[in-house]
Amino acid sequence: MMPTTRTTTITSMGGRPAQPGPRRGWRRLVAVAAGLAAVLGSALAGAAQTGRAAPAGGTVTFALPPGEYCNYISPFINGPESNNVDLFQCEYFLYRPLYWFGNNGQFTINYRLSMGRPPVYSNGGRTVTITLNHYLWSDGKPVTNRDIELWMHILQVEKAQWVGYVPGDIPDNITSMSFPAATPETFSITFNKAYGATWLLYNNLSMIFAIPQHAWDRTSASSPIGNYDLTPKGAVAVWRYIDSQAKQEATYTTNPMWKVVDGPFKLAAYLPATGYAAFVPNPAYTGPQKPRIARLEEIPFTNDTAEFDALRSGALDYGYLPTQDLNQRSYFTSRGYTVSPWVDWGFNNFWINYTNPKVGAIFDQLYVRQAMQRLVDQNRIVKDIYHGNAYPTYGPVPILPRSPYLSPYEASDPYPFSIRAASQLLARHGWTIHPNGTDVCGRAGSGPSDCGAGIRAGTPLNFTVISSPGSVAFNAEISVIQSDWTLAGIHLTITQTPEATLFAELVPCNKSTGAGCSWQIANFGQPGSTPTYSPQYLPTAGMWIGSGGSNNAAGYNNPVLDRLIAATSLQPGLAPFWAEENYAAKVLPVIWEPDYYYQLSVISPKLKGALPQDPNLNIYPQAWSLSG
Repeated sequence: MMPTTRTTTITSMGGRPAQPGPRRGWRRLVAVAAGLAAVLGSALAGAAQTGRAAPAGGTVTFALPPGEYCNYISPFINGPESNNVDLFQCEYFLYRPLYWFGNNGQFTINYRLSMGRPPVYSNGGRTVTITLNHYLWSDGKPVTNRDIELWMHILQVEKAQWVGYVPGDIPDNITSMSFPAATPETFSITFNKAYGATWLLYNNLSMIFAIPQHAWDRTSASSPIGNYDLTPKGAVAVWRYIDSQAKQEATYTTNPMWKVVDGPFKLAAYLPATGYAAFVPNPAYTGPQKPRIARLEEIPFTNDTAEFDALRSGALDYGYLPTQDLNQRSYFTSRGYTVSPWVDWGFNNFWINYTNPKVGAIFDQLYVRQAMQRLVDQNRIVKDIYHGNAYPTYGPVPILPRSPYLSPYEASDPYPFSIRAASQLLARHGWTIHPNGTDVCGRAGSGPSDCGAGIRAGTPLNFTVISSPGSVAFNAEISVIQSDWTLAGIHLTITQTPEATLFAELVPCNKSTGAGCSWQIANFGQPGSTPTYSPQYLPTAGMWIGSGGSNNAAGYNNPVLDRLIAATSLQPGLAPFWAEENYAAKVLPVIWEPDYYYQLSVISPKLKGALPQDPNLNIYPQAWSLSG
């Protein structure tokens, strides 16, 4: 267990069992603004809430697409709240991670913006020592290793609640830590083996934040600041207190704990009813890129029409062009706006529930998944529905942005669209095919030409798909997929439900309560709801499809894939990454569908410094300026 002194080695602590649901990295949420009038009303109300006009430097207005706003302010995101966390992004504006990922339009490490200097390895590569750059909290206190220590203690006891947790990775692979009081700018972590330096940096050290121990290390609003986190019980109590405060959205601008920040901005206004948020520069910020604008206003929208109207009216400095309004691109470019696709570092898929008692046995059959994949006409969807503003997904490594991690096999499209091939595949395995109807199992059994183990004769290929209400384009995509699957005799019933409800339902199956067991297929689909690689930035999909991964609510369990995922942490070069992605592309733990530009951004000619756009979906308002 953990000693009470900080100069000695600290051993790792246990955590509670994981109960996560699938999440888009940690940057996804639920919008509730209501049209242009409400949007502008929110902005005015937010300005009034600060009690003063914006100072020199100008105010930038930034559109939040439907489904996105900040409603959980703590950088340590617990399970339920991580489904609803802002892309644009109360956490990163206010609190800086140890290492920043996103560098000139690439997903890679950016040491200039990182709090930590490059790691130094010793002890045969097992021990990493990190020196912090000079940062101050907004109350003037220095950021020290004690702030890192508090984070690590919470991570150890609450790892199951952390969005990036993968069993066996941090903190499970830590054998000891040291936070010497004599050198508060340095700390060291010793791991259970010598991992690859790039993997350790991108997929483990990437998880770490500094949080203000001198302001947050308490167990209640009335308790004094202490060192409660130095015991497992105390660390749990501290996290529960932080989490309880983070859930009280109405107090975000008044609670003293959220006023102690080390990022470039402070939260000046926040309206829980709409998601409107305004940020102003943190005058004590000591990192690079000190803000040049006076205020950033994040304006949420419930639909694309309201956003487009605001964009055309000139009310937005940074918005987006909805897919259904692509023919209006020239309207903006002729007026000096920049229209730029924003490609995210992620992938897109349907989730299929292997633990569903009714259809899980069907999904267990690889040939069924292969037939389903054959029925997703990705090229048609990209061309006819998204008009080229999307791209196929064939496996866990993104086609875009370009990277060396994409293997030739995955890029080749292993399962090209073919209704005939899908129907023949099902027929060879005992299904009686009913085009435009519903196929049924005609040959029960577990032989090579039978339907498969656990599938009874007469079982229909009849599934329910739950999806979030989407854009015009996303709804058209769902209709195309439903129609194509029917041609091969796979019947889909589409049920739309709010994204928050969808996230709440997609949790690991609990057989005693039935929670998480009843859903069959889920499709978030549209931009804003698809998986991104963060806070693990290398394209290893352990969070999503590894056994016990923090986002593997579908219950997929494949020991071969787990071994391939683990190999990426130990073996050098691209070969282990290609092996993992090739296998995942072949065995189809999920059904891949096109991914989309996160958005087609429309940027005012007055706004400078917004490009290139970050594939990790960070924004950098501290680097922006306004002219004219």
